[in-house]
Amino acid sequence: MNNLYAIVDIETTGSFSSNGGITEIAIVVTDGKQVLDTYETLINPNAFIPPFIQNLTGISNEMVENAPQFSDVAEEIAQILEGKIFVAHNVNFDYKYVKYELELAGYSIGQPRLCTVRLGRKILPGLPSYSLGKLTKTLGIKHESKHRAMSDTMATTELFHLLIEKGEGDILATLKTVSKQPNLPANLPERIFNKLPQGTGVYFFYNSTREIIYIGKAKNIKKRVTTHFTGKATAQKLAFYKEVHHVSTELTGTELIASLLEDAEIKHHWPIYNRAQKSRINKFGVFHYENQKGIAQLGITKIGNQVKPLKTFPSLSDTRNWLIKRIEEFELKPQLCGMPEFDSLTVEQEEHQQNIQKFLEEYDNASDSYVLTGRGRALGEESFVFVEKGTYKGYGFVNTDEARVSTLEEVENYLIRREETITTRSIIRSEKFNEPLKKIFFNA
Repeated sequence: MNNLYAIVDIETTGSFSSNGGITEIAIVVTDGKQVLDTYETLINPNAFIPPFIQNLTGISNEMVENAPQFSDVAEEIAQILEGKIFVAHNVNFDYKYVKYELELAGYSIGQPRLCTVRLGRKILPGLPSYSLGKLTKTLGIKHESKHRAMSDTMATTELFHLLIEKGEGDILATLKTVSKQPNLPANLPERIFNKLPQGTGVYFFYNSTREIIYIGKAKNIKKRVTTHFTGKATAQKLAFYKEVHHVSTELTGTELIASLLEDAEIKHHWPIYNRAQKSRINKFGVFHYENQKGIAQLGITKIGNQVKPLKTFPSLSDTRNWLIKRIEEFELKPQLCGMPEFDSLTVEQEEHQQNIQKFLEEYDNASDSYVLTGRGRALGEESFVFVEKGTYKGYGFVNTDEARVSTLEEVENYLIRREETITTRSIIRSEKFNEPLKKIFFNA
């Protein structure tokens, strides 16, 4: 091989927030057989280095106080990396961090990259561990001053030379395909990624201890998972890449069931990277009731599982805006909808009573029992979501060659029971599904 390689290692503050940064970088240039050049420098991250990281790396705040900032050495680093294949142990972490810092300084890189974790698994299968410390110990590679950039880089360089010696063909094959592959996390086996289905469903990311760290839904699971490992690197993405070790999936047939299953699994596991979903819990609702005179009214209040709202929202302002539009659309009397400040007396009480019935026919189906049927997980299968007297009861799948869900008894035979939540009510009541679904009503 006539390629030149830049073996890279960085040390950081250990913080993956926007306030973190690189504290040290080392680069070894090699032709795959011998070292041609080296570069190393401490970096002032303009951020505090926590005591734990200081003890781990030996790099203190005092050591980097007078060191150059990354922007001061960005041009030199960009020149060293130019035209070379970027190599690192857990390459996506180092590459994306360096790329991010270079872009902030006005430089860009985009060369092919190789990961010695992945190459190690491919060329030297069956070893007890592929962490740099344990791998170098197993192979007898000198590795002093662990967690210092140059020491780790020299150890990675010796490892890389060994991998080229034992598996040059594998490395050449990897280089031919690497540009076509997403930047998979180093600890996520390609065989797992390659087996991901392209159907609709829910996917689960796990860390090294098989703890679920993220749950998502998708119309095309493989395509959606790929998007997690493409695009511009962010601090959160860098942390995420390092933690992902495994992914599993569950096909659902329809996006509706995928949404319902995703909600249930997030609420069961509360994964650390699903913070956005956690923050979108609906807290307010629009309710229908009759006052002491038997007049139908609408109102807004905080919601709980004890009362079923017509519709739920994450904020009070969203709830008010929605109700104002319905008042205008159905010509309701604002005073009887909890909004007397908008009452212009143009709608009389009798007219309100007539119009609110039209509104309730469209938005209040609390007494209905029905199934929403749709595409199954495979040919010859049908999926369904069951709502009994306005309450979500679960979903199921039926082999269409054997049965159909045309009666309540048939529904019970195939039903996978699930608990109703505020979110599932909102999902089902929205009825804005971008897929063909058939609604079958049952007699109460």
